Amino acid sequence: MPLQLVVKDLNASIDGKVVLHDVAVTAKAGHVLALMGKTGSGKSTFLRVINRMAEQYGAVVSGHIMLDNSSIFMHEPSELRKRVGMVLTEPVLFAGSVLQNITAGLRMQGVTKRQALEECAEDTLRRMDIYNDFKDMLYLDAYALTRSQAQLTCIARALALKPGLLLLDEPTRLLDTMTSIKVEDMLFNLKKECTMVVAVHTPQMAGRIAEETAMMEDGTVLEWSRTSDLFYHPQHLHTEQFVSAKFA
Repeated sequence: MPLQLVVKDLNASIDGKVVLHDVAVTAKAGHVLALMGKTGSGKSTFLRVINRMAEQYGAVVSGHIMLDNSSIFMHEPSELRKRVGMVLTEPVLFAGSVLQNITAGLRMQGVTKRQALEECAEDTLRRMDIYNDFKDMLYLDAYALTRSQAQLTCIARALALKPGLLLLDEPTRLLDTMTSIKVEDMLFNLKKECTMVVAVHTPQMAGRIAEETAMMEDGTVLEWSRTSDLFYHPQHLHTEQFVSAKFA
C-alpha cells in the first residue's frame, strides 16, 4: 500500500559540513515526486537519508521524516527498508542467479522454498510487465546481464518486497533510450502500489512521470509544487534557468 512521506525541517551534515538544510517536502501516497537539480544539489543525499543509509556513513541527521504517521527514526534501518525500497543509478548485483538477486530480500527474511521464490519473482516481473523478457533468464548468472537488464533486476529486487515507498536515484541515467522509456512507463504504472521519490537527471523525465517536482540547490529545496506549475510558473530564478537550459 502506498505510504505518504512528509519531511519537515530536515538537516544533515557529514564531517561537520552541512549537506541538507531545512528541507521540507511531501510525497503524497500513490504519487511520484521528482527531485530535480544539478549534480551536487543534494538529491542523492536526500534519498539516502530517507532510507537511513546516510547514517551508516557518518551523517548526523535531525528533523522530521514521517511515513504516514510514523517517524522513520522509530524503526531499525533493516525494518524500515522492508517498507522503503531503494534503486541506485549504477545497478548493484549480488553473486548468483537473476532469481537469487530478485528474491534477495525475501531470502533474508527466511523464505527459502524454491516455489515461493519463483512465484514471487514471476509476480514481480509481471507487475513490471517484463516477465516475457526475463522468464528464460531466471537461472542465468546475474553477472552475465547487460547494464539495462541489471538495472531492471535491481528494480525488481526492490519491488519484490512490495514497499510502500520506493526511492530511485537517477535510475535511467546510464540506460539506453528504449530501456529508459520502458522504466518510465513502468514507474508511471506502478505508482498505484507504492509512492515514489525519483531523483531525475532531466526535467523531461519529471514532466513525463511526476505529479509533483521539487527543485533542489545546495542541499535545500528551493521550491516544490505540481510539476506543470513548477515548469511554467517557477518561483525561483534557479528553477527557471535549470528548466530552460535543459529543455533548450
